[in-house]
Amino acid sequence: MMEMRRISAEQFVCDEVPLIGFETAKALWETDQNVRFVCVMSEERFKNTVIDRSEWIPLNRIETEFGDRIPHKEQLIILYSAGYECPESLEAAKKLKKMGYTHVLDYKGGLEEWEENSMPIQRKEKVYAER
Repeated sequence: MMEMRRISAEQFVCDEVPLIGFETAKALWETDQNVRFVCVMSEERFKNTVIDRSEWIPLNRIETEFGDRIPHKEQLIILYSAGYECPESLEAAKKLKKMGYTHVLDYKGGLEEWEENSMPIQRKEKVYAER
C-alpha cells in the first residue's frame, strides 16, 4: 500500500516522491528558470500534446534515454502524464530516484488539469516508432 503524507496545502509525498498540484506546477513553469517539465506518457497514451516548453520521454524509455537528454542529476524535474488517474509519472519518478536524480517532482494533475486551466500547450510529433 502506498504511503502518502501531506507536506503543504497542495503538496504530498507518495512512496518518497514529492507530489505537486496545479498551483505549484504553474508557479514553477512561470519562473522559466532551471526547471525541466517532462511528459512521461506511454507511446500508446500520448496524443501529440505536451505542456508548453516540455519534453516527451515515454515511461518505457526512462532508463535508456533520460540520462542522455537530461544528464544533470541535480536538475529540478517536473514529471507529468495524462492526469490524476494515470500512474506513469509516479512510476517514472521512482525510476529516476533509483538512477540518482535528486530533485524530481510529480505533477499529478498532468496534461488534463493543465489544459482545463487554459495553460499553454504545444504539439509534439511522436519521434518513436510504434510497436
